[in-house]
Amino acid sequence: MNRKQLIVLLLILTVGSTGCRLIDDDLSNCGTDYMMHYSMRIVADITLTIDEKLSSELERPFADTLKSWLSPMFSGTAHDLCMNFYALDNEQELRHQTKEIINASSKTYTLYLPREDYMHLAIANAAQDEYIGIEGDGYAASLRLEQHAHDTVPTHRIAQFTARLEMHMSDTSITEYNVHLYTVSSAVALIVTQHPATMPPLDMFVAGMATGFEIRDSVYTYDRNSLIRAERITDRCYGAVTLPSRGSKPSAGPMHEKQMTEYWSVRVYAHLADGTTTETILSVDTPLDAGKIEIIKVQLNDDGSLTPVETTHIGASVTLDWKEGNQYDIDI
Repeated sequence: MNRKQLIVLLLILTVGSTGCRLIDDDLSNCGTDYMMHYSMRIVADITLTIDEKLSSELERPFADTLKSWLSPMFSGTAHDLCMNFYALDNEQELRHQTKEIINASSKTYTLYLPREDYMHLAIANAAQDEYIGIEGDGYAASLRLEQHAHDTVPTHRIAQFTARLEMHMSDTSITEYNVHLYTVSSAVALIVTQHPATMPPLDMFVAGMATGFEIRDSVYTYDRNSLIRAERITDRCYGAVTLPSRGSKPSAGPMHEKQMTEYWSVRVYAHLADGTTTETILSVDTPLDAGKIEIIKVQLNDDGSLTPVETTHIGASVTLDWKEGNQYDIDI
């Protein structure tokens, strides 16, 4: 390389490195370091709800078991964080995305971003759950959490958190933002308080819950009639982590009119010693919101049917000698 070529190359590198400063000192398109403070927010403490609902001496073992099972899922600690920045215009196309493993309830990042106006959408814990994931991240309008498209899905493994924040960076000197992520998950528990001498095995499913959540608009979607299969915690305690029910609202933000108030249900199948199965459908006429838990106490009768106890908002319908149809696969 001769002397003239070297000088030209150095000039090109100098222009590239100083960029914005050499063009009429116009900094409107330059990047800036922005400090982003992320924190998980729990609107309602599920463990307190469990203590209130299972407060008697006989119920304390159920409360301890349920808290031990649910606490890691609703701890307010995020395993992973997906940070999306969309242009705040009509297209709202993705401009920048960062994914991190944080394993913390709060985290601060310094991100270098062009000085534009953004719709910032963040999701925590989606990478930790194999039954729910992020879809449509190319545009703000299509970004959503989506439950896997199966007729029956196992209980979610951890609560999901999301946040939305409009960031008007082009005309402000603000370089520090607080981003609060709120849970969009719920929980359901079934407690068998009374039962026959011989306890038959049970299968529990939750129906009528959302299958997705649109982050930008804070709207739950109900695209499929999926069932959530509860986990057997003990032979008398079953639990499921799901998205909220029909008629619910996010833990932060208004309820969208697209969300119609309808009740949801729990389906329980008791497999009796004579080879028959009894189906009980427990219909709940109040919505289950994000961040909340519904604890259903029941009496298990000799014929395998369940009778709700200590409640007026749950009805029961029973089918004796129920035959498996096409509603779900009980072996999933």
